[in-house]
Amino acid sequence: MTGSLPSLLLAFLGYSILNISQACQKLGLALWPRRRLMGGLIWSGGTAGTSAAVFVILAAVSLGQVSLVGAMAGSGLASLALFSRFVLKERFGRRELAGIGVILAAAALVGISGGKPSAGEPALSWLFLLFGGLCAAYLLAWAALARKGAVGLVIAGFAGALGGFVPIVQKISASEAARSLSLLSAGRPAGRAAETLSNPYAAAWIGISVLSMLVLQFAHRREQAIRTIPAFAANTIIVPLLGGLAVFGERLHPLQWAGVAGIVTGVLLLTLPPRGLRGA
Repeated sequence: MTGSLPSLLLAFLGYSILNISQACQKLGLALWPRRRLMGGLIWSGGTAGTSAAVFVILAAVSLGQVSLVGAMAGSGLASLALFSRFVLKERFGRRELAGIGVILAAAALVGISGGKPSAGEPALSWLFLLFGGLCAAYLLAWAALARKGAVGLVIAGFAGALGGFVPIVQKISASEAARSLSLLSAGRPAGRAAETLSNPYAAAWIGISVLSMLVLQFAHRREQAIRTIPAFAANTIIVPLLGGLAVFGERLHPLQWAGVAGIVTGVLLLTLPPRGLRGA
């Protein structure tokens, strides 16, 4: 518990900042046609927030398991729901309240259950296989469904999958092998951070995070947010989980698997529309 708790708290903070900042981006875009200055400022603030969140998540994966940090992606939606209720004055019912409770309880279960740290250096062949395979599958689905109504969900899933690779590559950028390729080096803790941020894998995760944000904008143009968010969130949870197991050899305690399932359940409670609104 003691080893994973700081990592999970940072992950909760990072994903909360990320999801709230994404909501601010969407609010800014909505205001832009009527109030350009206000809309531009809100969108810029949201964009700055998404950038800051990525570095908080980097700190989380540097301390803990990629699979568990990825599972915490769903916890940011609980913070987003509270932000929407108390700041944006949006209403939500008992199901959304239950979703928040389930996510927070499941996140606590993940944190107190312990876990097996990653073993040795990352298996880069598995990373390239996962990344290439998922990108190819989503791009083929995007092309096949380009004129269909479901394409917005495919694009949102693709954006989420790209975002899910960010903590995986961040963890690699903090490894000994990656830091040996850094442009900067020093023995002090500050030097270690410089090595983590100046090697080729750091450039890779920064590029992937920007690409994820850009792809998500295409999804917002094709589909309602209430449908794109579940597709995005599910991929940001599942991809790091697969990456942690395959690339880093991580193993989860059975209670942590239960916690991951609880987070996914809470995400569905928060984001799926009521039965009467499906397809609306």
